[in-house]
Amino acid sequence: MLQLSLASAAILAALSCVASAQTSAPNFVENGELVVCTTASFPPLTYRADPGDTAPIGIDIDVATELARRFDATPKYQTTDFSGLLPSLSAGRCDLIISGIYINTERRKTFSGISYMQSTTAIITAATNTDITSPEDLSGKVIALESGAYYNEEQIVPLNAELEAAGKPAIQVRDYPTPQEATQQVMIGRVDATMSEGTEAAYRMAQAPGKLRVAYVYPSAFTYGIYIQPDEANTQAVVSALKEMKSEGFFITLAEKYGLNPTIFDVDYDS
Repeated sequence: MLQLSLASAAILAALSCVASAQTSAPNFVENGELVVCTTASFPPLTYRADPGDTAPIGIDIDVATELARRFDATPKYQTTDFSGLLPSLSAGRCDLIISGIYINTERRKTFSGISYMQSTTAIITAATNTDITSPEDLSGKVIALESGAYYNEEQIVPLNAELEAAGKPAIQVRDYPTPQEATQQVMIGRVDATMSEGTEAAYRMAQAPGKLRVAYVYPSAFTYGIYIQPDEANTQAVVSALKEMKSEGFFITLAEKYGLNPTIFDVDYDS
């Protein structure tokens, strides 16, 4: 009986160690701090409520804050333009990126990408512009895009190739540091359209009632996510934390807070 009890205790101890390893903090959490790179310019995912605020808020920030809590760390935010996010992570200026950034194959060649939220891409025009109802209608038009965002490479470049092959004028692209600036160019009539994520587009329209419209929404399997330096153990630590957050109802509460359908957080965090 004593041997059986000792064996059972050993098994329980081993299982406890496995569980502890699955939920342990990644090794990039140092000195009780989790350094996060974000733009703080992409509401409602990451933004400042007022321009003078030092701390960003939003969906991404709530997720990062909860991850930090589970890693027994304090979040510290480094803000940069979108185009500076991945270089900042590569240079070690932050531990992770969470900033309305898509998970895609190209970025995963260099970094570990962990999905947590589904997304759609929308073409936004002025409310008075009824000429654009499809991507092809952008032919010969000018579109404002956030510098470094995927939209140009994934959407505009291949579309321009099709337009040029058909003998139609290409789309002209103008880059701006933030989505706000790109949207402002639409509102003042300097460009014909911009592209944004569906949730962000809805936020912009609510902020400027009657001035913008969603001209087209792309069928999408894109997900937003978190990027870290490639490391299997660290990746699994983040994945495990996200799965715990889901099982404990964190994402349901998050969806309610921002008026979202909770199914957008029902993603495969391993991909």
